Amino acid sequence: MIERLSPMLAAQAEPFDSDDHLFEVKWNGVRTLAAVEGGQWRAWGRELSDYAARYPELELLRGLPDGVVLDGELVVLREGRAELDELMRRHQLVSPRKIQEASRFLPATYIVFDLLYAGGRSLLGRPLAERRRRLEELLAAHNDPRLVFSAGVAGGGQAFFRQVVEQGHEGAMAKHLKSRYLPGQRGQAWRKIKPFQSIPCVVLGYTPSRQGFRSLLVGAVWGRKLQYVAELTSGFTQEAKRRLAPRLPTLVRSQPAVPCSKRACWVEPEIYCEVRFLERTARGRLRGAHYRGLIEQ
Repeated sequence: MIERLSPMLAAQAEPFDSDDHLFEVKWNGVRTLAAVEGGQWRAWGRELSDYAARYPELELLRGLPDGVVLDGELVVLREGRAELDELMRRHQLVSPRKIQEASRFLPATYIVFDLLYAGGRSLLGRPLAERRRRLEELLAAHNDPRLVFSAGVAGGGQAFFRQVVEQGHEGAMAKHLKSRYLPGQRGQAWRKIKPFQSIPCVVLGYTPSRQGFRSLLVGAVWGRKLQYVAELTSGFTQEAKRRLAPRLPTLVRSQPAVPCSKRACWVEPEIYCEVRFLERTARGRLRGAHYRGLIEQ
């Protein structure tokens, strides 16, 4: 039996041009690997968790040739864009009855971007360009609308990035055409390129540590009112911690200034900071948020 592989990971990058790289949409879903062996199929995620029970519609994988292992993203598509919130409603279901209903009324699409095994033989050491050529031929022969090849372009990465962001996608992926597949490893051969936004936030609380604090809990205006939007754990320089740490304990209050279910030391909403993030959820939460600096009043 082919072992479950951990997915290859990508490093953060800014938009760039390169004829040596393939640029494709960064699909906003759940990373999923799948294998077909002996007429049976398996699907799993980053932590090697079994996804087969969660997505019974992946039964369509039985139609693929034996000895195939795929890498891709499970998404719920709306007008060609991946809607992560809708997929998360699917992903969190545990009731078999509700899962079956969701697979009919909110079916997931498996967008595939890599072929790791074919005919039971490993392709991990082969260049990406070859793996994707064989993958495209495989999926074209299968021809199922829920099993989609992730198309891309070589060169012109900056223009491609602007185009996919304007279309409402999460961002772009850049992959070196000669890259081997390295399970569980993160490196410069694969790069993820995402658009960032910045907004002013107010500090609502913090989690203390010996160095002063581990994280900041921040709020921002959403729907015309202030609400909790993120817990920041990254982006702090030593200088930022040096400036913030002495101020926080002087502003402690017993309850958060706005409702928040997290545990923290709450402070008066008097410290403002800039927060960089990737996107907002339907509830106003910030995804991919990190600290950028103080905003002096």
